[in-house]
Amino acid sequence: MLKRRTSSRPLHHVLLVFGAIVSLSCLVGRLDAQTTTNPSEATALNTIFQRFGIRATQSWNTTGNPCSGLAIDATDIDDPRLNPGIKCDCTNQTNCHIIRLKIYALDVVGPFPNEIATFTKLNFLKLDQNYLTGTVPKFLGNLTNLIVLSIAHNAFTGPVPKEIGLLNKLTVLSFGHNNFTGLLPPELGNLTALEQAYINSCGALSGEIPSSFANLTKFKILWAMDNNFTGKLPDFIGSWTSMTDLRFQGNSFQGPIPSSFSRLTNLSTLWISDLTNGSSSSFDFIKNMKSLSSL
Repeated sequence: MLKRRTSSRPLHHVLLVFGAIVSLSCLVGRLDAQTTTNPSEATALNTIFQRFGIRATQSWNTTGNPCSGLAIDATDIDDPRLNPGIKCDCTNQTNCHIIRLKIYALDVVGPFPNEIATFTKLNFLKLDQNYLTGTVPKFLGNLTNLIVLSIAHNAFTGPVPKEIGLLNKLTVLSFGHNNFTGLLPPELGNLTALEQAYINSCGALSGEIPSSFANLTKFKILWAMDNNFTGKLPDFIGSWTSMTDLRFQGNSFQGPIPSSFSRLTNLSTLWISDLTNGSSSSFDFIKNMKSLSSL
């Protein structure tokens, strides 16, 4: 009687698949081991943390290499475990660059860290709600990859640097609740990608809204309340047709409210008060604002 021959193919296939998995794991391990933070950026980050007396959270798990753990996985920069925190770009597999930096509401004290100039790939910078003092440095204009710049609720003084106007990728700009002086730089009108600006309660910031702001047609949110702005409300505001939230109260603008406001049909919030000669304003434009819920 013939015995059925048992095939060795299934076992052979299992061994091949197992070998492939082991080889792939070894390759990934080697790539991970070779991936390191750009040395100058690592030094700059460590200097900033040491000066402010802060350190990476335990869950970040930097193991001596800042671009590791939460800094390179899918964790969002707004995750509480990343405060202070960074996110890195390691696409070249050997040299990681810091692209996001957050030091939020940690009560750090001192001037704006000059070491941030080292992070030339930075696209997100959030330093809100601390006790940072002194002037905002001009070198920010060199960080041309910035998309979000948020330095509100600090104690910065001096003028708003015109160099911010070089950040043509910026979509969010927040520097409210500081102690700035002088005028709004006309160069901010070059930020044609800007969608949100929070420039409220800036101390002694004064003057008229620059005419260059007519270029900011992608505006959706503008908070400019509680400053010392003067002059007439510009007619070009009517070209900000994507605007949903516009707040101008607490300034010294002159009325009347321009009739061009009737084109702001997407507005849900409109706060305007303290107008000189405001009684001459016609509010017929409101009838076009079907989404308006706060006035």
